[in-house]
Amino acid sequence: MRIVAVCGLGYGTSVILKNNIEKALLAIDYEGATVEAVGVAEARQIGALANIVMTTEELVPMLDGINAEIIPIRHVIDIDEIKAALVKALL
Repeated sequence: MRIVAVCGLGYGTSVILKNNIEKALLAIDYEGATVEAVGVAEARQIGALANIVMTTEELVPMLDGINAEIIPIRHVIDIDEIKAALVKALL
């Protein structure tokens, strides 16, 4: 399972989201996922290689056409929101 956290450039929000995705995966006891932080441009290039792309709601239109499940997140620091989205997508 490859999960990609996406923000505009891949240095700020995506890193926070990546860390919180990893915490959420631990909380739901899910093993075997790799999580990486990237910017929109890189996400468009590697999107077909990812199973799940998580990003903020405003970036979803920029990722149109990626062959992965795109999950919008409202609050990248809300572990419960991220956990709920992952449970829905993975289980």
